[in-house]
Amino acid sequence: MIAMVRFKVGATWLCFGLMLGLSVHAPAVLAKPIALLIGINDYRNVKPLEGAVNDVQALRDVLVGRWGFAPQDIRTMVDGEATHANILRELGALQQRSAPGDFVFVYFSGHGTSALDTSANLPLPYSSGAFVPVDFPEAKKLRELAKANRLGDALIIGRTHLRPVFTSLEKDRKVLVMSDSCFSGNMVRSINKVGAQNFRYVPISLDTDSMMASSSGPVAVSKEPAAESYPYRQLVFLSAASDREPARDIQTSDLISLPTLDGKPHGALTDAVLRVLSGEVAADVDGDGKLNYIELHQASMQFMESRNYGHTPQRLPSMADDRMQSALAPVFGKGIPSGGNPPAKPVTQVAVRLAPSLSYLKSTLEGIRGIKLVNASDQAMLEVASSGKGIELRAGSGDTIIELPEANELLARRLAAEVWWRGLVAQAKPDFQVNVETNPATRGNTFVAGEKFVFNVRSSQAASLVILNINPEGYVAVLYPQNDKQSIQHPDRQMLSLPEHEMIEVTPPFGMDQVVVLAFPKAPANWYGVNKIKDLAGIDSPQIRGLERLLSEQGGRFAWQALGVRTYPKPAAP
Repeated sequence: MIAMVRFKVGATWLCFGLMLGLSVHAPAVLAKPIALLIGINDYRNVKPLEGAVNDVQALRDVLVGRWGFAPQDIRTMVDGEATHANILRELGALQQRSAPGDFVFVYFSGHGTSALDTSANLPLPYSSGAFVPVDFPEAKKLRELAKANRLGDALIIGRTHLRPVFTSLEKDRKVLVMSDSCFSGNMVRSINKVGAQNFRYVPISLDTDSMMASSSGPVAVSKEPAAESYPYRQLVFLSAASDREPARDIQTSDLISLPTLDGKPHGALTDAVLRVLSGEVAADVDGDGKLNYIELHQASMQFMESRNYGHTPQRLPSMADDRMQSALAPVFGKGIPSGGNPPAKPVTQVAVRLAPSLSYLKSTLEGIRGIKLVNASDQAMLEVASSGKGIELRAGSGDTIIELPEANELLARRLAAEVWWRGLVAQAKPDFQVNVETNPATRGNTFVAGEKFVFNVRSSQAASLVILNINPEGYVAVLYPQNDKQSIQHPDRQMLSLPEHEMIEVTPPFGMDQVVVLAFPKAPANWYGVNKIKDLAGIDSPQIRGLERLLSEQGGRFAWQALGVRTYPKPAAP
């Protein structure tokens, strides 16, 4: 669970992946969108993938068919074309292929690695991930390159190869970069989710001839050095996973349980993004008819959270570093696809899958208003399953919400709380956005015991804020506000680190806390004691009834965002 401790956190972030960029200084009229799409399945010296080439082909189709890219302005490189030298050449050609004011989209689908690989001795800079080209060398050659300090001859390293390219482009062009690959070896969340054979990650070892040597169990979280200063003024970068998670390759064998948009193997991130870009998944939170990068990221993340992938897509810059608010810029410089953009709507009925061995709980679950039991083959928001310790309630992502020795009132309370908060936000009719992320922002909302964090919150218009936390046992607490002074209207587009003057510390019981942020454009006349709910309360308590009355009086005039915060005990040392 998460509990507040009394001292301030700085607005720092741990950087991961590649330092890439977006500029919004180009002319208002988009001259031309161009794209470089790279996908590699058939690696020469590491395990092949199945979905990367399909990723490139499907993405090209949606860019042309729905987002106004001309076919001649999209350059693709797949498999044998995507050598180290060819990738660098095409990156260098982006300056000549585009003109000031153009929109440049660079996409990579394939294997990745980084200094966070605790099974390796890679002398990579901590703040820079690396793409793996198709001609990545065998172990003997790799050791020779590393000894000669020439790993840049084998990998496309963010700080070495990509930063100069994107620093130059961002001066007068809009740039979006998306990476469906891994930059993590600290598998805190994912180690028990899927087999390593499905990861888009190369755990390189320089001490063995095996290119696929890796840890067989949970690895300790490394003590990362302080991250370097963020190198750009404005950036938007979408990646498949946090700094603690590998990324999933949805293979042919997975398609029955994890069907993709077109029924072909894909990267998990790319399949989710394709669903949003094609309009299959609604993303327009504020109903303005446009799609910005926050909406694209949130909708993709929510879809991925509904599946057992074990990783969370990331967006850079973090809120703390996005001083120019580039994440609110329209997708591909326009934000409006042909055919329109469907508005996002909250889901109020909670689909629950019940394990056959727990069929005796059927009548109990059916007695909870708003719960709908679904078949084993259906997509579910929650799952009640057997575990080694008894009964486990899991999110659709497969993450444990709470584990119980036996079915008791805690299970019913947590299920009822899920229905409650979804019904609460279903009243919203927002015409603005409120955005929230955990800080450090690169952890994918996943923390281990003893770690501390805060929530960074920003509203697109002046608003009073409420942060609710539903803990694994189904109790509700108000993290913010906690006094009358905090029950004020905050300026629009101003980032706040909340709770103020406090941090949140991860303590037992571990599992998943559900955090819901509400934003009111007009400060409520009567808070009904909401700002005094400092202790845990049940959803049928008088304090929570006061919160319900407060929202009812708003007539739907509020915005919201929810996120799950996963907590784990410290992994055992290998």
